[in-house]
Amino acid sequence: MTQLIRAELRKLTTTRMWIGLTLGGVALVAFYVVVLAFTAGTSRAGGDNGLPALSNPASVRMVYGVPFEIGYLMPLILGITIISGEFRHGTITPTFLATPRRGRVLTAKAIVAGVAGLAMGVLFTVFAAAVGAIVIAARGYPVLLTSNDVPRLLALMVLGLGVWGVFGLGFGALLKNQIAAVVTAIALVTIVEGLLTLLLNWINLDAVAQYMPSNAARAIVDPANVRGASLLAWWAGALVLLTWGLVTAALGSMITLRRDVT
Repeated sequence: MTQLIRAELRKLTTTRMWIGLTLGGVALVAFYVVVLAFTAGTSRAGGDNGLPALSNPASVRMVYGVPFEIGYLMPLILGITIISGEFRHGTITPTFLATPRRGRVLTAKAIVAGVAGLAMGVLFTVFAAAVGAIVIAARGYPVLLTSNDVPRLLALMVLGLGVWGVFGLGFGALLKNQIAAVVTAIALVTIVEGLLTLLLNWINLDAVAQYMPSNAARAIVDPANVRGASLLAWWAGALVLLTWGLVTAALGSMITLRRDVT
Protein backbone atom coordinates (compact mmCIF):
# COMPACT_ATOMS: atom_id res chain seq x y z
CA MET A 1 0.00 0.00 0.00
CA THR A 2 2.85 2.39 0.77
CA GLN A 3 4.28 1.90 -2.71
CA LEU A 4 0.87 2.51 -4.27
CA ILE A 5 0.46 5.73 -2.32
CA ARG A 6 3.91 6.87 -3.41
CA ALA A 7 3.07 6.03 -7.01
CA GLU A 8 -0.16 8.02 -6.84
CA LEU A 9 1.64 10.97 -5.24
CA ARG A 10 4.20 10.84 -8.03
CA LYS A 11 1.45 10.86 -10.65
CA LEU A 12 -0.11 13.90 -9.01
CA THR A 13 3.05 15.92 -8.49
CA THR A 14 4.40 15.32 -12.02
CA THR A 15 1.43 17.14 -13.57
CA ARG A 16 0.66 20.86 -13.57
CA MET A 17 -2.98 20.51 -12.62
CA TRP A 18 -2.39 20.63 -8.86
CA ILE A 19 -0.15 23.70 -9.21
CA GLY A 20 -2.73 25.62 -11.22
CA LEU A 21 -5.59 24.68 -8.90
CA THR A 22 -3.58 25.55 -5.80
CA LEU A 23 -2.40 28.93 -7.06
CA GLY A 24 -5.83 29.72 -8.46
CA GLY A 25 -7.40 28.77 -5.15
CA VAL A 26 -5.03 30.97 -3.16
CA ALA A 27 -5.77 33.95 -5.42
CA LEU A 28 -9.53 33.33 -5.28
CA VAL A 29 -9.55 32.96 -1.50
CA ALA A 30 -7.45 36.10 -0.99
CA PHE A 31 -9.73 38.10 -3.29
CA TYR A 32 -12.93 37.02 -1.55
CA VAL A 33 -11.42 37.59 1.89
CA VAL A 34 -10.52 41.17 0.98
CA VAL A 35 -13.96 41.86 -0.51
CA LEU A 36 -15.81 40.34 2.44
CA ALA A 37 -13.63 42.04 5.05
CA PHE A 38 -13.99 45.45 3.41
CA THR A 39 -17.74 45.19 2.87
CA ALA A 40 -18.74 43.69 6.22
CA GLY A 41 -20.98 46.11 8.07
CA THR A 42 -21.47 48.34 5.04
CA SER A 43 -24.56 46.65 3.55
CA ARG A 44 -28.03 47.71 4.47
CA ALA A 45 -29.60 45.86 7.37
CA GLY A 46 -31.46 42.79 6.22
CA GLY A 47 -29.43 42.38 3.03
CA ASP A 48 -29.22 38.75 2.01
CA ASN A 49 -25.47 38.78 1.49
CA GLY A 50 -24.51 41.48 3.95
CA LEU A 51 -22.51 40.77 7.08
CA PRO A 52 -22.77 42.65 10.37
CA ALA A 53 -19.83 44.86 11.30
CA LEU A 54 -16.54 43.18 12.16
CA SER A 55 -17.11 44.05 15.79
CA ASN A 56 -19.29 40.92 15.71
CA PRO A 57 -17.04 37.82 16.16
CA ALA A 58 -19.35 35.81 13.90
CA SER A 59 -18.57 38.19 11.02
CA VAL A 60 -14.86 37.77 11.63
CA ARG A 61 -15.29 34.00 11.48
CA MET A 62 -17.11 34.35 8.18
CA VAL A 63 -14.18 36.30 6.76
CA TYR A 64 -11.72 33.64 7.85
CA GLY A 65 -14.12 30.96 6.60
CA VAL A 66 -13.86 31.95 2.94
CA PRO A 67 -11.88 28.78 2.06
CA PHE A 68 -15.01 26.81 2.93
CA GLU A 69 -17.25 29.22 1.02
CA ILE A 70 -15.34 29.15 -2.28
CA GLY A 71 -11.94 27.42 -1.93
CA TYR A 72 -13.48 23.95 -1.60
CA LEU A 73 -13.92 23.87 -5.39
CA MET A 74 -10.18 23.33 -5.88
CA PRO A 75 -9.73 20.10 -3.86
CA LEU A 76 -13.06 18.93 -5.29
CA ILE A 77 -11.81 19.35 -8.86
CA LEU A 78 -8.40 17.89 -8.02
CA GLY A 79 -10.00 14.81 -6.46
CA ILE A 80 -12.10 14.32 -9.59
CA THR A 81 -9.09 14.54 -11.92
CA ILE A 82 -7.02 12.07 -9.88
CA ILE A 83 -9.29 9.25 -11.04
CA SER A 84 -11.12 10.60 -14.11
CA GLY A 85 -7.86 11.81 -15.67
CA GLU A 86 -6.66 8.22 -15.86
CA PHE A 87 -9.83 7.18 -17.65
CA ARG A 88 -9.51 10.12 -20.02
CA HIS A 89 -5.91 9.39 -21.01
CA GLY A 90 -6.25 5.60 -20.89
CA THR A 91 -3.63 5.15 -18.16
CA ILE A 92 -6.14 3.41 -15.89
CA THR A 93 -5.65 0.16 -17.83
CA PRO A 94 -1.91 -0.23 -17.13
CA THR A 95 -2.56 0.97 -13.58
CA PHE A 96 -5.00 -1.88 -12.95
CA LEU A 97 -2.80 -4.34 -14.84
CA ALA A 98 0.12 -3.45 -12.58
CA THR A 99 -2.12 -3.76 -9.51
CA PRO A 100 -5.08 -6.04 -10.31
CA ARG A 101 -6.61 -5.49 -6.88
CA ARG A 102 -8.52 -2.36 -7.81
CA GLY A 103 -9.65 -1.71 -4.27
CA ARG A 104 -6.06 -1.07 -3.19
CA VAL A 105 -5.53 1.33 -6.09
CA LEU A 106 -8.68 3.28 -5.28
CA THR A 107 -7.81 3.37 -1.59
CA ALA A 108 -4.40 4.80 -2.43
CA LYS A 109 -6.03 7.39 -4.70
CA ALA A 110 -8.49 8.34 -1.95
CA ILE A 111 -5.64 8.81 0.51
CA VAL A 112 -3.73 10.99 -1.97
CA ALA A 113 -6.87 13.01 -2.73
CA GLY A 114 -7.38 13.56 1.00
CA VAL A 115 -3.74 14.53 1.56
CA ALA A 116 -3.84 16.92 -1.40
CA GLY A 117 -7.02 18.47 -0.03
CA LEU A 118 -5.40 18.86 3.37
CA ALA A 119 -2.36 20.55 1.80
CA MET A 120 -4.62 22.94 -0.08
CA GLY A 121 -6.56 23.47 3.13
CA VAL A 122 -3.42 24.53 4.97
CA LEU A 123 -2.42 27.00 2.25
CA PHE A 124 -5.91 28.44 1.78
CA THR A 125 -6.47 28.75 5.52
CA VAL A 126 -3.10 30.42 6.13
CA PHE A 127 -3.71 32.94 3.34
CA ALA A 128 -7.28 33.60 4.49
CA ALA A 129 -6.12 34.17 8.06
CA ALA A 130 -3.17 36.37 7.05
CA VAL A 131 -5.02 38.51 4.52
CA GLY A 132 -8.14 38.67 6.66
CA ALA A 133 -6.21 39.72 9.76
CA ILE A 134 -4.45 42.49 7.83
CA VAL A 135 -7.69 43.94 6.46
CA ILE A 136 -9.58 43.55 9.74
CA ALA A 137 -6.78 45.25 11.67
CA ALA A 138 -6.60 48.00 9.06
CA ARG A 139 -10.29 48.68 9.63
CA GLY A 140 -9.64 49.00 13.36
CA TYR A 141 -11.21 45.76 14.61
CA PRO A 142 -9.64 42.96 16.69
CA VAL A 143 -8.40 40.07 14.54
CA LEU A 144 -9.50 37.35 17.04
CA LEU A 145 -7.11 34.74 15.64
CA THR A 146 -6.70 33.09 19.04
CA SER A 147 -10.21 33.48 20.46
CA ASN A 148 -13.96 33.27 19.76
CA ASP A 149 -13.71 29.76 18.22
CA VAL A 150 -11.54 31.01 15.34
CA PRO A 151 -8.77 28.43 15.99
CA ARG A 152 -11.37 25.64 15.86
CA LEU A 153 -12.75 27.05 12.62
CA LEU A 154 -9.31 27.16 11.00
CA ALA A 155 -8.55 23.57 12.01
CA LEU A 156 -11.93 22.29 10.80
CA MET A 157 -11.48 24.05 7.46
CA VAL A 158 -8.21 22.24 6.83
CA LEU A 159 -9.81 18.89 7.62
CA GLY A 160 -12.94 19.76 5.67
CA LEU A 161 -11.03 20.62 2.51
CA GLY A 162 -9.34 17.24 2.80
CA VAL A 163 -12.82 15.69 2.85
CA TRP A 164 -13.76 17.66 -0.28
CA GLY A 165 -10.78 16.05 -2.01
CA VAL A 166 -12.07 12.57 -1.14
CA PHE A 167 -15.57 13.64 -2.20
CA GLY A 168 -14.18 14.66 -5.59
CA LEU A 169 -12.35 11.34 -5.96
CA GLY A 170 -15.59 9.45 -5.38
CA PHE A 171 -17.52 11.70 -7.76
CA GLY A 172 -14.91 11.22 -10.47
CA ALA A 173 -15.09 7.45 -10.02
CA LEU A 174 -18.88 7.61 -10.33
CA LEU A 175 -18.99 9.52 -13.63
CA LYS A 176 -15.67 8.41 -15.13
CA ASN A 177 -15.67 11.16 -17.81
CA GLN A 178 -13.42 13.97 -16.56
CA ILE A 179 -15.15 16.95 -18.18
CA ALA A 180 -18.62 15.69 -17.34
CA ALA A 181 -17.60 14.97 -13.74
CA VAL A 182 -16.05 18.43 -13.18
CA VAL A 183 -18.93 20.32 -14.80
CA THR A 184 -21.57 18.24 -13.03
CA ALA A 185 -19.89 18.51 -9.63
CA ILE A 186 -19.50 22.30 -9.87
CA ALA A 187 -23.08 22.69 -11.09
CA LEU A 188 -24.39 20.51 -8.27
CA VAL A 189 -22.61 22.26 -5.42
CA THR A 190 -22.91 25.83 -6.70
CA ILE A 191 -26.25 25.95 -8.51
CA VAL A 192 -28.42 22.86 -8.06
CA GLU A 193 -27.81 22.58 -4.34
CA GLY A 194 -28.62 26.26 -3.83
CA LEU A 195 -31.86 25.97 -5.80
CA LEU A 196 -32.77 22.78 -3.97
CA THR A 197 -32.13 24.50 -0.65
CA LEU A 198 -34.48 27.33 -1.62
CA LEU A 199 -37.13 24.83 -2.67
CA LEU A 200 -36.85 22.77 0.51
CA ASN A 201 -36.99 25.92 2.65
CA TRP A 202 -40.05 27.11 0.71
CA ILE A 203 -41.94 23.88 1.40
CA ASN A 204 -40.83 23.90 5.05
CA LEU A 205 -38.29 21.10 4.68
CA ASP A 206 -35.30 23.18 5.72
CA ALA A 207 -34.37 20.42 8.17
CA VAL A 208 -33.57 18.24 5.14
CA ALA A 209 -31.60 20.98 3.37
CA GLN A 210 -29.25 21.19 6.36
CA TYR A 211 -27.74 17.84 5.40
CA MET A 212 -26.54 18.77 1.93
CA PRO A 213 -22.74 19.05 1.57
CA SER A 214 -22.40 22.81 1.10
CA ASN A 215 -24.88 23.58 3.87
CA ALA A 216 -23.03 21.22 6.20
CA ALA A 217 -19.78 23.01 5.37
CA ARG A 218 -21.43 26.39 5.95
CA ALA A 219 -22.57 25.25 9.39
CA ILE A 220 -18.91 24.86 10.38
CA VAL A 221 -18.06 28.38 9.22
CA ASP A 222 -21.20 30.08 10.52
CA PRO A 223 -22.13 28.43 13.86
CA ALA A 224 -23.72 31.68 15.03
CA ASN A 225 -25.89 31.68 11.90
CA VAL A 226 -25.33 35.37 11.11
CA ARG A 227 -26.95 35.01 7.69
CA GLY A 228 -30.16 33.56 9.07
CA ALA A 229 -30.02 30.23 7.19
CA SER A 230 -31.20 26.99 8.74
CA LEU A 231 -27.99 25.18 9.65
CA LEU A 232 -26.80 22.31 11.79
CA ALA A 233 -24.54 22.70 14.80
CA TRP A 234 -20.89 23.05 13.79
CA TRP A 235 -19.97 19.54 14.99
CA ALA A 236 -22.97 18.00 13.20
CA GLY A 237 -22.00 19.83 10.02
CA ALA A 238 -18.48 18.38 10.28
CA LEU A 239 -19.85 14.85 10.69
CA VAL A 240 -22.29 15.25 7.80
CA LEU A 241 -19.58 16.56 5.48
CA LEU A 242 -17.30 13.67 6.43
CA THR A 243 -20.13 11.21 5.81
CA TRP A 244 -20.77 12.67 2.35
CA GLY A 245 -17.11 12.28 1.45
CA LEU A 246 -16.91 8.68 2.64
CA VAL A 247 -20.20 7.62 1.05
CA THR A 248 -19.35 9.17 -2.31
CA ALA A 249 -15.90 7.57 -2.30
CA ALA A 250 -17.40 4.19 -1.37
CA LEU A 251 -20.05 4.36 -4.13
CA GLY A 252 -17.48 5.43 -6.70
CA SER A 253 -15.17 2.62 -5.66
CA MET A 254 -17.94 0.01 -5.89
CA ILE A 255 -18.82 1.06 -9.44
CA THR A 256 -15.21 1.23 -10.58
CA LEU A 257 -14.49 -2.22 -9.14
CA ARG A 258 -17.32 -3.81 -11.11
CA ARG A 259 -17.15 -2.24 -14.57
CA ASP A 260 -14.77 -2.61 -17.48
CA VAL A 261 -12.24 0.17 -17.98
CA THR A 262 -11.69 -0.23 -21.72
